[in-house]
Amino acid sequence: MPLISIIEKSGLAPHRIDFEITETAVTFDFVRAQQSIATLKAMGCGISLDDFGTGYSSLSHVHRLPLDKIKIDRSFVSDINENPVSHKIIKSLTGLCDDMEIACVVEGVETRAQLDSLRRLGCDFIQGYYFAKPMPGDAIGDYLVKEQLRLEGTKAKVIA
Repeated sequence: MPLISIIEKSGLAPHRIDFEITETAVTFDFVRAQQSIATLKAMGCGISLDDFGTGYSSLSHVHRLPLDKIKIDRSFVSDINENPVSHKIIKSLTGLCDDMEIACVVEGVETRAQLDSLRRLGCDFIQGYYFAKPMPGDAIGDYLVKEQLRLEGTKAKVIA
């Protein structure tokens, strides 16, 4: 069943769906990727370029695609506090995203030190094991309840 049919039959509003397309897929057949992305965008879906920085895409690809997000690959985060080059790459990419009015998501955050560095760089969207590991769909409700209780306990300690 074609993807468009699946979206239409899902009952979900297309603007609630965000497709992540890897750099490798874009560079493999740019014209086809560009056409597919344009079709999904016309439906109202969001498009994220995933694992940015690990493939062979160029900035010419980035500016020719109607992207909503660029997801910076975790390989730059793992040594952000030890490697000045990784720090500079993330800083440059977040600035580029700001200038292009594209959301920037930094992947692979596993420590508080990495999170703190990314916050200092102005990163607004951050994901990784520091926050939660992958889990089955039926475990999400319990996780969110526990997380809410944890956060409420933290607030109580700060206020007291």
